[in-house]
Amino acid sequence: MKKFYAFAAAAAIAMSANAQALYMTGASTADADNGGLPAEWAPSNPAEFEIVNGNFELTVNGLTSFKISTTKSDVEGDWTGFNEGILTCNYGEEQGVTVDLEPGTGDSPNILCPWEGDWKVVVAGDFSTITMTTDTPKPAGGIQLYFRGDMNGWGSDDAWLFENVGENTFRFVCAEGQQINAGEGFKIADANWAKYNFGAGEDPILADMDNALFNNGGNITLDEAWTGTCYLTIDPEVCAEYAAGAVAVMYLATDAEDVPEWFEGSGVANVAIDENAPAQYYTLQGVRVANPEKGLYIVVKGEKSYKAVVK
Repeated sequence: MKKFYAFAAAAAIAMSANAQALYMTGASTADADNGGLPAEWAPSNPAEFEIVNGNFELTVNGLTSFKISTTKSDVEGDWTGFNEGILTCNYGEEQGVTVDLEPGTGDSPNILCPWEGDWKVVVAGDFSTITMTTDTPKPAGGIQLYFRGDMNGWGSDDAWLFENVGENTFRFVCAEGQQINAGEGFKIADANWAKYNFGAGEDPILADMDNALFNNGGNITLDEAWTGTCYLTIDPEVCAEYAAGAVAVMYLATDAEDVPEWFEGSGVANVAIDENAPAQYYTLQGVRVANPEKGLYIVVKGEKSYKAVVK
C-alpha cells in the first residue's frame, strides 16, 4: 500500500508540472514569420513551449539569449508576472549538454546560447534540467569580440575587432589616431550582443591595471583618454582571482612593453623580433601572413605593434 501511495504521489507531481505552461522571451535574429520569437524581451508576449513526451520543447530560429518562466506578465513591458516563475542556469559553450535549472529572480542573468543558431530547447517536465541542440554549425575562427561604444556608434566593425590569440585570450592594438576618450561609454561584445556582452560598474576604468568585467554590466568609461594595447581574458580561473561573478579581465596598457602576467606566452604578443628585422604581418585573429594582400592587418616590428591597411 505504501508503494502505491508513493507512486501516486510521484505521478501527481509529474502531472502537476506538465499541467503548467512554460514560456520564453529573449532575442532572436529571425522574426516571428521565420521561426523567431514573437517579440524581443516581451514578458507579456512570450513564445510558449509545447509538451512532448512529458517534456517542454520549443525551437527558435536565430536564437541568441533568452529567459524562461512558468508564468507570464499581464501588462506589456511589466516583468513582475514573468519574474515570479523564472528558471535559470549557466548553459556553457557546447550544445547537447543537459544542465540543471534552478529558480531565479528578475536579477538572474539571461540564458546564453553557445552561439547564434536555430536552437531546440528541451526542459524536463519537472523543470529540473534544460538541454539545447542545434544543426547550426559552430562558427569557425573562434570567438570574435569588438570594442563597441560612443567612439564607433556602438557598431561591430573590423577596425575595433580584437585579435583572438588563444582559446581564452584576446588583444587589441590601437591604430594610429585611434583612441577612446575619457567619458565615452563602451563595452566589449560580440556582433549580436548575445553570448558575449562585457560591461563594468559605475566607476571609471583605470589604465595599466587589471579590471574585472561582468556579463551585461554597465557601460565602461575611462578616467582619461586611452590609446595603446588592450589585453582581455575570459579564462574562468583568472577571472575568479579578481572579483566574484567576473566573466572577463581587461588590462588597458599605455606602454607597449607592459603586458599582464596572465597574457604572457599567448599568441603573437611574445614573439621575439629583431628591432632591425622587416615588419611581420598578422591577421586580426593572430595568424601570421607571409604575403599580405589588400586588407587590415596587425603589423609587428621590433617591440612595436600597430594596425595598418594594406592597399
